Amino acid sequence: MTDSALILLTAAILSAVTTGFYASQIRRLDADGPERLIGELRLSQWMALLLAVMGSIPVGLAIAANAGPLGNVDISEGIVFVVLAGMVLQSEPRTALALAIAGFIAHALTDIAHRPGWLSTAVLPQWYAAGCGAFDVVIAALCYWARRR
Repeated sequence: MTDSALILLTAAILSAVTTGFYASQIRRLDADGPERLIGELRLSQWMALLLAVMGSIPVGLAIAANAGPLGNVDISEGIVFVVLAGMVLQSEPRTALALAIAGFIAHALTDIAHRPGWLSTAVLPQWYAAGCGAFDVVIAALCYWARRR
């Protein structure tokens, strides 16, 4: 395993654990209380930031790999995820979390699309696509758990 893979694995584990801890704190709050609304707002803001980062990584990788026409698909998808992150920031907390959930599931699907070669395999290494897809599903599940009443 490369140093880059270890660093990304460590960052993914730490961010998933932190998100899980925060989601558990939100779940303990009164469903109709203002503290819950504030917690959902803060979580949705962090998820918007994470979604924008996750969307922009393939853009940089596609540009660096000079992946050709299929690389342009990755760049376009990355821009869509950054725009979706902006929509998350502008939405009500419950709606924002729903958008974040949809965004992370969609991002997982685009990661899966790199595995069989539907999208350019020159952009994302196989291990990154698999790990990123799993991470996206975990984060989407944590957002769903925090949003559930």
